[in-house]
Amino acid sequence: MNTRRWLLPFTHGVDMQAIDSVVSLAESAGTMLVALSLVSVPEARRSRGARLEDIQQSKDFLEAVKWKVSRRQILVEYHEVFTEDAFESIATLVHDLSCDNMILVSNGKYDALLHGYELKHMLVEPPGSFILLRLPTPPERSHLGARFLSWLRQRLRQQDESRQVGEPEADDHAQPEWRSLSESELVPGKERS
Repeated sequence: MNTRRWLLPFTHGVDMQAIDSVVSLAESAGTMLVALSLVSVPEARRSRGARLEDIQQSKDFLEAVKWKVSRRQILVEYHEVFTEDAFESIATLVHDLSCDNMILVSNGKYDALLHGYELKHMLVEPPGSFILLRLPTPPERSHLGARFLSWLRQRLRQQDESRQVGEPEADDHAQPEWRSLSESELVPGKERS
C-alpha cells in the first residue's frame, strides 16, 4: 500500500495550534506527515553559520511535532536541513521525499511556521500541490496597563455598589440645603446667640 505523504515545512515561529491542526488533519486523512525544518545559513563569506536562535527554533519545532504525534495514530518523518535558500530546498525536497502535497498554514495576522514573505512566495509560485490550512485569527492581547485599568475600574465599581447597598436611596431631585452663617458663628471664641 502506498501511503500519501504531506510535507510540513518550517522556518520560523513554532505555533502549537498550527502544529496540532496539521497533525489532526493528517491523522483524519490517513497520511504520513513529513516534518521539514529549514535552518537559514547566510550566504556572506564572513558568516559564521546559522544563528543559534534559528537552530533552537528548529529543534523546538521538531520536538513539538514529536510530542503532538505521540498521542495520535500517525506516521511521521523528521528532517532538518541547513540551507541558504529555503524556497529552493523546499522545491527540491518535495520531490526528493516523494511528497504528494505540502501543507501551508496561515492564521491571518501572525506568521505560523513560515515567515510571511515565504508563505506568500509559496502561494504565488508553489513548487508542487499544496493544502492551505487557514486557522482563526487569534484575539488581540491587551497591554498590561489596559488590563490593569480595566481591573481597577471594576474594583471601584464593586466598591461603589457595596457602599450604595447600605445607604438609603437619594432623591435625584433633592437640592442641597444652604444656610447663612452669621459673623459670630465664623469667628472662634465668640458665643453664639
